[in-house]
Amino acid sequence: MSRAVPEPLKTIDGFRNRSVLVIGDFMIDRYVNCQGRKLSREAPVPVADYISEELVLGGAGNLANNLLALGANVKALGVAGKDEAGKWLRDELEKKGADLTGLVVSERPTSLKTRFILNHRQYLRIDKEIRSDIDSAATKQFLDNLHDLIQGSDVVVFSDYDKGVITPVLISNVVEECRIQGRPVLAQPKVRHYLDYIGVTMVKSNVREATIATGVSMVNDTSLRNMGHNLMSRLECESLLLTRSEQGMILFEKKNITSFPALKGPKPGFNAVGVRDCMTAVLAMSLAGGAKMRDAVLLSGLAAAQQADKIGTVVVDLNDLRSQADTTVSLAEGIVQVPVY
Repeated sequence: MSRAVPEPLKTIDGFRNRSVLVIGDFMIDRYVNCQGRKLSREAPVPVADYISEELVLGGAGNLANNLLALGANVKALGVAGKDEAGKWLRDELEKKGADLTGLVVSERPTSLKTRFILNHRQYLRIDKEIRSDIDSAATKQFLDNLHDLIQGSDVVVFSDYDKGVITPVLISNVVEECRIQGRPVLAQPKVRHYLDYIGVTMVKSNVREATIATGVSMVNDTSLRNMGHNLMSRLECESLLLTRSEQGMILFEKKNITSFPALKGPKPGFNAVGVRDCMTAVLAMSLAGGAKMRDAVLLSGLAAAQQADKIGTVVVDLNDLRSQADTTVSLAEGIVQVPVY
């Protein structure tokens, strides 16, 4: 007599052979590791000795990296510069197996974030980038490839870091093409274009960004519910997931509102980067596999909890996620669901 496979493991099994189109701001995270030695006499700053440095995929690149780690076939739609950083970005994505058909090479410099890690803590970040919207010629290149890129995808994900790649024109064209082809769309927006994601399947963001986008003040649970209903109506989406840090997550659907407890928070002084990309990758793969939304959100929260106390840009570990998937069964006891009347 065979035993039934638990739902969380079924969800993970559904990740196999999924194809995901990642649209967004592809960036590079550069880490410079230093050891503090003394205080400077020249200014009230520490003097440190250089230890090492490394480059890792950031922004939409980190989302792509997380999806690849989950076993997805990833296609990238975005921009890389003609500079040395852009060459590294393209080489790294290609080496990991991503399809770069939709990645436009541009005169625009590649977004580079340099973080100085002093005594295992982030001390300073310097951004080298242009944040204005890309030109219409680059957007036209995106649109020319859109039909074919979406046609071979199980799910499409917007990874918006407000660096100019994602524009209202691109959003509306992607959503319409996905509607025609029957593909789900997951959006991870920033504030500037938050309310342009009309017609996507699911929106995932944090409460702070949602508050700024809607102008609804967060006073109590009632105002949170009002904001959720407001966004669901304005974006015409099927579901909305708002993350609330140590207060957990809240999922809005047409018939239910579901509250999820916080699984784990970061330890003081730790600097995990890209945790939201871990969550979004798991959500995207779950959507592609047709998982129940509650299971998808729980698994994504578990993936984030695994990375919360790490330093640097984090990537979900599929084996760790699988080994801990059964814990979502007990975590489910903390879920509170109420119907929408």
